[in-house]
Amino acid sequence: MEEQLKEIIERTQISDLHLRYFRAIDEKQLDRKIVEVTFTTDAQVSKPNGAVSIGHDEILDGHIKSFARFQATQHTTSDFIIEFGNDKAIVRTNLTAMHVWADIAENPSLNSKHFYAGGVLLTKAIKAGNKWRISEWIFRNVWRTGEGMDEMAKFARPE
Repeated sequence: MEEQLKEIIERTQISDLHLRYFRAIDEKQLDRKIVEVTFTTDAQVSKPNGAVSIGHDEILDGHIKSFARFQATQHTTSDFIIEFGNDKAIVRTNLTAMHVWADIAENPSLNSKHFYAGGVLLTKAIKAGNKWRISEWIFRNVWRTGEGMDEMAKFARPE
């Protein structure tokens, strides 16, 4: 019974990493502290366009630049599946996100328009001491609809 309770607590801790990170993005409060309590120092974030950010500085910088393009976002996660092994966890969750484009002088045709995206977020988490941190984050789009897909795909695409 004690082992089951421990697993429930750890599942909650890992889910909270994801939920709190998306809350910070949606409330435009993403900062270094949030990144540090969410990711390992050498974490890798892979975006659907192939761009990869490694470490706290790149993750924070990449997400701040990416989400600055939007007036508002709303991320919804569901169906967390978490598999444990030796202070490591593999997580799969569904993610749906709505993005409202900010008013951008370079591309006024997108002003206040929006798009939706849905897919699967795959993460790996590592337990260090009593704390879980995400070491790998991969989002795979399953579908997208709305305005500005070309602009979205081009942003920070690797050469």
